[in-house]
Amino acid sequence: MDKHRILCISAVTALGLALYSSCAAAQSAKDVVGTWTIVSADAFGPTPKGVLIFDANGRYSLMLMRPDLPKYASNNRTKGTAEEYKAIGGGSISYFGTYSVSGTDLVLRVEYSSFPNWNGTEQRRTKFALAGDELKYTNTAPSVGGDAAVLVWKRAK
Repeated sequence: MDKHRILCISAVTALGLALYSSCAAAQSAKDVVGTWTIVSADAFGPTPKGVLIFDANGRYSLMLMRPDLPKYASNNRTKGTAEEYKAIGGGSISYFGTYSVSGTDLVLRVEYSSFPNWNGTEQRRTKFALAGDELKYTNTAPSVGGDAAVLVWKRAK
C-alpha cells in the first residue's frame, strides 16, 4: 500500500473515531427523561433503595435510602429516639428541583432537600454518562462527606 493511501485511511479512521467519541459522550436532558432505580451508591450500603425521576419539563425528584433503616419504636415519626433519628438521617436523602445537562455534567438545581444545606444550591454530578438503560455519574461532594461517590442507576421498566 502506498503512503498516500495509508495517510487517507488513517485520516478517515481518526475522523470516524473522533465523531464516534463525540456522539457517545453527547447527552441531552431529554435523554434522561423517565424513572430510574438505584443500582449502586456506596454510602447507602450494598443494596440501596431509591428512585430518580426526570420529567420532560426539566424537573427531577430523587429519593435514596438504606434498606435497613430502623422502624420507629413509637410508631410515630415525630416521636423517634435520638438513635432512630440519627440512623434515618444518615441513611436517607431526598431532594427535588430542576435539572439540565451541560457536557458531561448533570446539573441539579436543588429547591428543597432533606439535607437543608443543599436548599437553593446547584449540585453538579460529573462524568455523567448514559449507556443503554444505565445512567452513571460522580458526586464529587457527597452530603455525608468523604471521597467522591459514583452512583449507578438503571431505567425502570
